[in-house]
Amino acid sequence: MTAERSGRRTGAVSVVAFVCCALLSVGWLGLGVVAAVVHHSPDLARSLAAQAADGHDWALGLLAGAPRTEPLYQLVPDTALSVLVLALGAALLVSGVHDPTRSLLAIALAASAAAFNLQSSAASQALATVTGLDRVDLVPRFVLPVATCVAYVLAMARTPPGRPAGRPEPWAGVAAAGVALAAVLAALVYPVSVRCVLLVGLVLPLLGIVGTRRWYRAANSERLRAPARLLFGVLVGTVVVEAALAVVTGVLVWLGLPGLPVIDPTAVGVGTSFPSMPQVVLSLWAARLSLPVLAVAVLWAGRRSGAVGAQRWFSRSLVVVLVTASIGCLYVVVDTVLSSRAASVVAEGVAVALCALAFLPVFLMAERVADRLLYGTRPAPYGVLAELAALPRLTTRGVPDLAGIAEVVGRGLGATTCRLTVHRPGLRDRSYQWVRPGEEEAETFLEVPSLHGGQEVGTVAIDRAAVAGADDQRQDLLEAIANSLGIVLEAARVGIDLERQLRAALAHAAEIADARRRAVAEADSERRRLERDLHDGVQHHLVSLSMALGLAEVELGAGRLGEARARLDQVLEQLQTAETVLARTTTGLSAPPLGERGVVAALCAEFEGDPHVRVDRTGVTVQRFSPEVEAAVYFCCLEAVSNARKHAPGAPVRVRLSTERERLYLSVRDEGPGWEAPAGSGVHGRGLRNMASRIAAVGGQLQVRTAPGRGTAVEGWVPLGAPALDRPATVGAVGPGYPGR
Repeated sequence: MTAERSGRRTGAVSVVAFVCCALLSVGWLGLGVVAAVVHHSPDLARSLAAQAADGHDWALGLLAGAPRTEPLYQLVPDTALSVLVLALGAALLVSGVHDPTRSLLAIALAASAAAFNLQSSAASQALATVTGLDRVDLVPRFVLPVATCVAYVLAMARTPPGRPAGRPEPWAGVAAAGVALAAVLAALVYPVSVRCVLLVGLVLPLLGIVGTRRWYRAANSERLRAPARLLFGVLVGTVVVEAALAVVTGVLVWLGLPGLPVIDPTAVGVGTSFPSMPQVVLSLWAARLSLPVLAVAVLWAGRRSGAVGAQRWFSRSLVVVLVTASIGCLYVVVDTVLSSRAASVVAEGVAVALCALAFLPVFLMAERVADRLLYGTRPAPYGVLAELAALPRLTTRGVPDLAGIAEVVGRGLGATTCRLTVHRPGLRDRSYQWVRPGEEEAETFLEVPSLHGGQEVGTVAIDRAAVAGADDQRQDLLEAIANSLGIVLEAARVGIDLERQLRAALAHAAEIADARRRAVAEADSERRRLERDLHDGVQHHLVSLSMALGLAEVELGAGRLGEARARLDQVLEQLQTAETVLARTTTGLSAPPLGERGVVAALCAEFEGDPHVRVDRTGVTVQRFSPEVEAAVYFCCLEAVSNARKHAPGAPVRVRLSTERERLYLSVRDEGPGWEAPAGSGVHGRGLRNMASRIAAVGGQLQVRTAPGRGTAVEGWVPLGAPALDRPATVGAVGPGYPGR
């Protein structure tokens, strides 16, 4: 809340300061324009003279200020620039009233509209005549220039947006005091035109360069650096243009040649050029234009991604400014010097020839200078390719170290963020990203595809600032890097796929080993059961049979044939009982019809006499399968039908077999009551474990579906060829589950 109240208070102070400066500027500009109209309109001047004779104060004031009017060809652009500066100042304030940089720059623009307007002297003379105050010109001469300079310096010296409090840096106070003193001294010595060139065209841009450069270095992300880079470029362009024009002006003065005069009413002698000042007309208009250009740059930088997206365009614009200033300065100097000693045609021809010869070197130098000014020292182009060639290609697991490659590419291009992406058909892409320590991840990227064998295998993406510049060299370098990494990304993709398949194979191998362990355990348990059943069941009947035969022998020896015959009938019954018990004990160990006729025929024969079980084999296109598959399916179906008979006696049971897509599908479905198990219950019955182990051993899967009132279904499949190692063989319960049977 304290920070919010402070921001509101600062915004209110900024609005008040802007309104005060704007009102003063509008008042001086309006009065100056009226004085100019009086000066250029004789009829109006005569009318005002008549009113002045009657003692009208404003008529006297306007007549007194009219002689200090600048020429019409100079008045129109001068006033238009002042109005434009006021409008841009208002736009800055509206777009960022709580942004210190924008609000301070808006105040500077509002004050400069009248501070450096040549017609303001006419307005000052008129006000002095009306009010009788001789020092009324202190406002446009001292107050407004000082306000312009101080607000300008404070605006350029603030910390980047997003930093705590956004307070001015410590040097800003000293710089603001110094530039205010410079403005006062310049007002005592020089007229408005020279003050504008010195302050707006030289001193303020230089201080702005210092502030934006510190701003740039303090930023920790491209989102904050891009606006500082944009403003820095505008200020550098202003200084370069002013320096070139200063050279031209110096040559003209040195040779004593007439230049383009500026009519400055604030100079000595009304309506004439300042006698001791150089011809600064070009420098004056360049300085006046620098303020609206800076305001437009600030507005553009405030747009979301505006400064980031305009970097290449702006870099090229700065190169154009540097080349134009340099070549134009060379042409003017050569032509001016030679014109005093040779024919004008010869002088112009030599100047054009020298400019043509110097154009390419100057252009290349301007590109390097602009790149160095805007982006600092960046790695040498194509040096990153050598680093990539020297980088170890493989890690200890045989997969390319893409994270290390992303770091090498990012550092080699001077980027803050670099991302390598590997395309995996049918799967999610895998990305490897590097972010420079202490930096934020970039928001906008330039992404270039990486090809191998004419197919896109991945992409290389870096932040746009890393490839921004006056030329396409760095973007071409990124494309070359992407092409060179095509085989690396392809190797990474293959390595990733092999690693995934290896993990799947290992997991399936573990499942098979677990299934085998369970099968061994079940077989051992079954062996112990058979031993127990043989001991407790069949052995008992065999002992009884032996005793019965012994009694029959005794009866025969005693001659009691009737009793012996009864004993033999008992033996026959005991033999049948023993046979039944033995057959039941050995069920599941062997099935002679299975080996002779196959699983389909064996199941049909097994359930032929049961009216409740129906076998559907219409979907089977092959009658015989491998012995392992037939045994697994046969005993699984027997166990499932046995479970149905036990838990749903009398309910219809349907056994269905079908073949499709190199698989044999099985389904045993009953119309019993079904059941509902607690949530998360597993399948633990010996019967289902036996079925799952048999199916898993041949690479298949088993699933149980059941619900109250909907019966129970045991469904599964086995591969007809080799087991599919990438698909685990499991048994699951769908719906509430399946009971342990």
